[in-house]
Amino acid sequence: MPTSARFEQFTLAGIAALHLGVGLTHTYGHAAADVPIPGAQLAYIVVVVTLMPLVAVWLAFRRSVRLGAALFAASMYASFVFGYLLHFVIDTPDLHSNVVGDGAGVFFHTALSLALIEFVGFAVGLVVAVRRTR
Repeated sequence: MPTSARFEQFTLAGIAALHLGVGLTHTYGHAAADVPIPGAQLAYIVVVVTLMPLVAVWLAFRRSVRLGAALFAASMYASFVFGYLLHFVIDTPDLHSNVVGDGAGVFFHTALSLALIEFVGFAVGLVVAVRRTR
């Protein structure tokens, strides 16, 4: 396998690991700030935000770098839009400005970190997927 493919695989894996770690810390932020996660949102978070990037990395290593990168880009994009809207746009209990108390700092900083990681993950996944089609 070419060195560039290995680099791409490990780049996707690194972003996924960072995303998972910050996501788990954000879950702690939800608990610390007493911000509930409704059932439908929790299902989306488990499937799209948490599992899809991990499946995408598995595909990149085991099947096809291009397919894994494309799924990774899609999952990061879907995660970014979901989190951005809930944490920074729509007036819900998840809106960062509605979160007060001891856990507000962790909640805000992890929400912001997730948005940045997801945007970068989308861009990297897209670039890898497009480069692999040539």
